[in-house]
Amino acid sequence: MFKLKNIILISLIIGILTASCSKAVKPSEDIVRIKAILNSVTKLQDKYKGKDFGDFMAFVSPKHNASFKNAVEKSMTEFDEIDLALYVDRIDMDKDTARVNLHWEGTWKKSGKPINNNGNSVFSFSNEPEPKLTGIAGSNPFELYSISSAPSEK
Repeated sequence: MFKLKNIILISLIIGILTASCSKAVKPSEDIVRIKAILNSVTKLQDKYKGKDFGDFMAFVSPKHNASFKNAVEKSMTEFDEIDLALYVDRIDMDKDTARVNLHWEGTWKKSGKPINNNGNSVFSFSNEPEPKLTGIAGSNPFELYSISSAPSEK
């Protein structure tokens, strides 16, 4: 019985030492790219909610059209408070781009009156170490300045 306990104890010690000495697994290029894309989505959301136009545009491709930039800036200045949540559903990647299918919910407040909206979008991102937004298909959560003219909710 004493020998069996010693063998089990020694085996356990060897197992712990072996596990603690193994090399860390290096993430694949796809995992690194997915994390960078998710980080860009989070930054876009946070910078938009914080109404930080300059930092928001740092995550948008310089090739993005001027009307998009103007709409984002106008919504940031027109609304007193913005709350936007982006929920990633799927990411499709190829060599040059990534498409992020997501749904979103937002509340825009002007003069204390909330305007709620939601939708589905496909964000396109460049393949860079820090991916940039290159386009949006579907409903665009960043171009909602025009909803301020919508009738207020009762």
